[in-house]
Amino acid sequence: MTIILQSAELFDVRLTFRQPMKTALTTLSDRRTTILRLTDTEGNIGYGEGVAFETPWYTAETQDSIHALAPVLYRLLQGPLHHPSEVATRFQPIQGNQMAKAMFDGAAYELFARASNQTLATYLGGDANKAIACGKALGRAEASKTVRAVEDALQDGFQRIKLKLAPTDTSVLAHVRKQFPDAPLMFDANGSFTRSDIRLLQDWDQYGLLMMEQPFRANDWLTHQYAASLLSTPLCLDESIETITDADLMHSLGAGQIINIKPARVGGLTNALTIREKATYWLGGMFESGIGRRQTLAFATLPGLAYPIDMAGTDHYFVEDLLEVDYRIENGQILYAEHEVSLERLERLTQSKLFL
Repeated sequence: MTIILQSAELFDVRLTFRQPMKTALTTLSDRRTTILRLTDTEGNIGYGEGVAFETPWYTAETQDSIHALAPVLYRLLQGPLHHPSEVATRFQPIQGNQMAKAMFDGAAYELFARASNQTLATYLGGDANKAIACGKALGRAEASKTVRAVEDALQDGFQRIKLKLAPTDTSVLAHVRKQFPDAPLMFDANGSFTRSDIRLLQDWDQYGLLMMEQPFRANDWLTHQYAASLLSTPLCLDESIETITDADLMHSLGAGQIINIKPARVGGLTNALTIREKATYWLGGMFESGIGRRQTLAFATLPGLAYPIDMAGTDHYFVEDLLEVDYRIENGQILYAEHEVSLERLERLTQSKLFL
């Protein structure tokens, strides 16, 4: 199959959270995101999402950097494309900027799937009828509020609970574990711990966690390696894994046992498909719109997922989303579906538009 791109449009969108999301490093009250619409010469359409945050607290990329680089990336895609994986190949001369690249990569996969009259899940080789087990990520809060949030999540059927914690949150973790001794708990530090906190992490081993996610800064490989040798709880790397080489490095150093794959963080679905073969993995979220979520869900239909994915319903996070139908959790699962983009919502929630 050969596809030739005819046009590309960028939509600068702002979505409103139902309630602020607090991590170890920042608090989000709304979500600026970039939507890419690619159209080929046959009229097929594919969407992608640039999910960097407005400031570089998570990775070095931002929404502004995605907008600045998008015209350069689009020029590299001129001429026939025979498979969506060619997008990653053509982008190799561009250093970093994985989320900007992933936006085009995801849109290309949707284009090829649509041109083949397949869902994205089927095109990737997944099971389009799969019910996907979901976990829930809870923002930082004081102990009693966190206990109530965990109770609500478990009652809703979520099969894994992720707490956003910083080194000062021992009492929160202790209270939650005391109230829910058998709950499948983990925590995500977003790199807020340092080498001097390793003893604290050893103390947290007692809480029987599924994993400790990204305790140290993304490039602090040696501290992750040292901590992994001391802790009984597995380490999961998130921000540290931006490339296939990073996944190989984690394995070589013994710096972690699990990878939280976010296709956007690693440059797109092409690279994510390779990384999933290199370690135990599960899939995380980026507080993305339904457009990004439907691509993550398609990836989740593939075999090999070790833990429930980070995915609450879009109706849980946002006042309004960009799809015609919200993704909803039922009994801790999402049934895969490829919901269509609401053109009315996309236009109304767009702050500015750019034709590349």
